[in-house]
Amino acid sequence: MRTRSKKRQQGAVAVMVALMLIVLLGIGALAVDIGNLMVARNELQNAADAAAMAGAGCLKPRSECSNASATQPDWTTASTTASTFSTSSTTNKVQGAYLKASTVATGYWNATGSPYGLEALPFTPGSNDMPAVQVTIRKDGSNANGSVSTFLGKVFGVQVLKASAVATAVLASPGSVGPGGLFPMAMSKCLFDTYWSSTTNSPKLSPTSGLVSGGGSTVPQVAGQPYYFQIGSAYQYGACQSGQWTTFDSSDNSASYARGLITNGNSTTFSIGSSPGTWIQTGEKNSLFNDVYDCSAAGNGQCAWETVAVVADPSTSGFQPVLAFACVHILNASNGSNPYVLVQMSNDMSHCETPNSGGAGPSYGAYTPPRLVQ
Repeated sequence: MRTRSKKRQQGAVAVMVALMLIVLLGIGALAVDIGNLMVARNELQNAADAAAMAGAGCLKPRSECSNASATQPDWTTASTTASTFSTSSTTNKVQGAYLKASTVATGYWNATGSPYGLEALPFTPGSNDMPAVQVTIRKDGSNANGSVSTFLGKVFGVQVLKASAVATAVLASPGSVGPGGLFPMAMSKCLFDTYWSSTTNSPKLSPTSGLVSGGGSTVPQVAGQPYYFQIGSAYQYGACQSGQWTTFDSSDNSASYARGLITNGNSTTFSIGSSPGTWIQTGEKNSLFNDVYDCSAAGNGQCAWETVAVVADPSTSGFQPVLAFACVHILNASNGSNPYVLVQMSNDMSHCETPNSGGAGPSYGAYTPPRLVQ
């Protein structure tokens, strides 16, 4: 009887071990395959993020995108760039294999999140709507990317798993600029409007070469190129044609203090319309024009492309609200009897991507770096 009872107990244990093996195998399958699925999901998200950012970088004119004369936003180039980047044989791998398929959509994204989501084209954007590129990548068996393979799950008849990722990147004109992003010269909105087309969001072009009316009587122009014009003190150029040194958040009126800002830029963040604004210095500070010459395109080029604040009237001393941020190409400077900085307006993202900038503001040539919103 004891022998028979012992055999029965051994048989019961064998059955329990077999059942537990199934349970343990199931837990192992869950751990291994779900872990693998999460890795694939992260790789897909990284790929979608990178592709959306690459596409957003080509929404506006950019030398690297070969679309310097494109209308804005350049949906075609942005979409093509995102698609090509997502399926490049040198960029994105998921589970050791390069991606072969993605879906790209373009439209607008509202900065306030109301409404939330990509607003499909055709669409008339408002002040808070930013051009966007959205990339969706699936590895679910519905396209050439295949699906996510299983390992132990096959024992239970689960052959594949599904994963996907969506990323949306936007490009905007800055609503704020952080430390180091601004050059210490403010220009009048009147001057800006003289040389900038709000219709095309691009610099106005000189129709012919030579001294062209509307381009500055003393500044030779080149046909088909953005106007060359001088920014100088209101003492010499009048309110509409003027710019002025700004010391940002400090009322220090010394040339030595402003000279340090030419190299280092602003130390605090400035936002459009915020109080008290940026400090405008009256007076020419003639020696500073030599410093600008040294770093201009005619000098060492370190300040050849800069973002400047646009204010209503730089001929008036004191704090003034920032109306917008503009990108200028600084070609030269002179500290003669009528000191000036020679510039062109620009909207080339190769040079006008403002560091430490964000938000959304009027399109005056400067851009934020592309950023993810989804």
